[in-house]
Amino acid sequence: MATPEELLLLLDRRLAILRKTRPDLGEALHLQEQLVRTSLAAARPPRADPFPLPREHLAARLREGVPILHDQPVQVDLHFAADLFSRLVNTLQQREDAELGQGLEDVVAAATNGALDPQRLFVEAFVHHEDHLAEMAHGAGLEPELLATLATLSVAPVLRAYAEHLRPFIERLDDGSPEGTAWHRGYCPICGGWPLLGELRGVELAHYLRCAGCGSGWRAQRLGCSYCGNEDFRSLQSLTVEGEQRFRVSVCERCHGYLKVGNAFDPPPAELLAIDDAASLHLDVAAIERGYQRPMGSGFRIELAVPEEAWLEAEEA
Repeated sequence: MATPEELLLLLDRRLAILRKTRPDLGEALHLQEQLVRTSLAAARPPRADPFPLPREHLAARLREGVPILHDQPVQVDLHFAADLFSRLVNTLQQREDAELGQGLEDVVAAATNGALDPQRLFVEAFVHHEDHLAEMAHGAGLEPELLATLATLSVAPVLRAYAEHLRPFIERLDDGSPEGTAWHRGYCPICGGWPLLGELRGVELAHYLRCAGCGSGWRAQRLGCSYCGNEDFRSLQSLTVEGEQRFRVSVCERCHGYLKVGNAFDPPPAELLAIDDAASLHLDVAAIERGYQRPMGSGFRIELAVPEEAWLEAEEA
């Protein structure tokens, strides 16, 4: 796992290249750079508490399409998330964006006057429950997209910390298929999130998906829609954009979903995945203008297990 210092070096190198090749993305890249740097400046790494994970139980869940974190006694590091939430708000306020300013002031007021329950906020963001985050925003008089974005960014390092521990368990499972993996779904085997990007890796151009939530990567079928499972090649197409050499856009005529897929001989770490997403914003515009969209929510709606009463009593003792 790369250190914050190593990630910052990678960030600088990637941004230097992009600013030369895509000067038109200057503002979008600057925003993502600020958010990434704020996240990497945490005083300590997020905590990811272990929980029992028998191999047979894990294998059975994956075969059934159940992400690992579903129904597990996961403890979200609320102190880490709250600290990052505060620093992200400060970072955005320093941009002096008039359009964003009032919304951020409302968030600060809601957070300080008790209108937001931090535990519920960060747990709902951790499990990708966008509808519940929207309910919280409306109840506190806040802009739903702004609150959801801040909460999601605040728990992302916690989610990545769990993914870092859990990925090796998945990689050790081999179901004997040509892909050598026990997971064949379009959503993340760890947190249930939809993919943010697709990657073609290695000389064989193996197709991988990268989770929008925890940044994990998993092997996927070359032909098939990640969202609805459509495998009919006649309704699976690719959009091309003039001048674009690295990325293409895979689209499905059945569900009208789209996924940006690019060559990735050196896949970025999860912390920098948003940079690649920002660097290909023009492809989002091209897909949306043609009537395609990314699905909302997540591919599998995970829930966290509620600790048993005896366990709670032991914790309080």
